[in-house]
Amino acid sequence: MDFAPAVSFSDVAGGALVLVGLVVLAVSARYVWRASVVVRAPAVAALDDAAEGAVVRLTGTVEEPVNDAVVAPFSGRECVALRVEIEERRLSVLYVLPWYVTVYEATAAVPFTLAAGRASVRVAEPTRTVQADTTIVARAGPGESPSDDISAFERDADGVSASSWWRSPPRVLRPVFRAVSIGTRRYTEQRIAPGDEATVVGRVRDGTLDSLVLSDRGPRATVVRMARTAVGGVCVGLAGLAVGGFLLLG
Repeated sequence: MDFAPAVSFSDVAGGALVLVGLVVLAVSARYVWRASVVVRAPAVAALDDAAEGAVVRLTGTVEEPVNDAVVAPFSGRECVALRVEIEERRLSVLYVLPWYVTVYEATAAVPFTLAAGRASVRVAEPTRTVQADTTIVARAGPGESPSDDISAFERDADGVSASSWWRSPPRVLRPVFRAVSIGTRRYTEQRIAPGDEATVVGRVRDGTLDSLVLSDRGPRATVVRMARTAVGGVCVGLAGLAVGGFLLLG
């Protein structure tokens, strides 16, 4: 009687790691490709120079919003585009030391006018990606409460909890967590306001620009900043492929 060879644990683990590595690499590569649109899109001075539906890039000065401005939830500052993040200091498999992990992020924007070259261009909402200098508005340790405005935002926003296991660990772990600030939250904003110089990449629609990327830096600096997000994913993907391949071939 012939018996099929048993599948070893290393084969299963190796195959799983290779699969995870491929998925992570694919997602990271997709993000890098999306970021590269900032330099791939042709630069124009006015929308008259572009065909309907074309993706183009403009650089200019942000003017006042068409209607009401966006009010940043943590600082109360007015702007035309905003990205907010809540980060929590946790232990992560990617890093030996505690690191800030994003537990919530969102973007918001309103239509505004960009003074670009020889024309003023209407930039429509929504903006998919906002890239600007990051401002840490507030921090709250595991035993501390943020301001009333931030607490209200955490209560009302979908997908974020005012507390977590890292902020309220078992009593025996609290002294250790407190010593290395595990559970600390920081609240950050990236804002683009009237008067800022901005790079906008978007699709031409009926004489306006549907914004895909809005940044307060030049094209190359914007791509570098966006690509940093994928660096960790690329490292994890390559590590998964390497370890998985070693287990399968070993």
